[in-house]
Amino acid sequence: MTNEHGHDGPDTNQLPRTPTLHFARQLAKELAGAATVEVDSIEGGISVDVTPRNPNARAFGWTDFSEELILGVGDYGGRWELEAGPEDVALLEDIARSVVAGRVREVSAPGRSAVSVTLADGSVETEIGGEAPAGCLPLPFWRRWSRSVQYAPYK
Repeated sequence: MTNEHGHDGPDTNQLPRTPTLHFARQLAKELAGAATVEVDSIEGGISVDVTPRNPNARAFGWTDFSEELILGVGDYGGRWELEAGPEDVALLEDIARSVVAGRVREVSAPGRSAVSVTLADGSVETEIGGEAPAGCLPLPFWRRWSRSVQYAPYK
């Protein structure tokens, strides 16, 4: 796996200390050959993008601002805004590992999506989001008739 600087693995030597930096480094090692993990320094924290080599798997990423974590898994839905406490860091790690394992499903309609991630303990975390012109409401039962994708595992 090569980052944007041509080095193997993420170039994280000069990154700020954040709650998820260790996990990002660990994930980069675990996913070698199966995904590209890019860790970038941003103002106030780090940004992590995980892109699978399998085109049927779901990419995801997160931003770690040391006190706030924003995890994104879907097109519109699948955005978790978390605090940086131990419980929320553990949730981010559980969701990330579940996406890597292929336990993620996305239902998409124009301008919106619902992302459901089944965690290792069998519980399901779902986030719904969307972007639509002002005054537009979602069509009734959109999750029943919309396109649904069950993503594949990374390996």
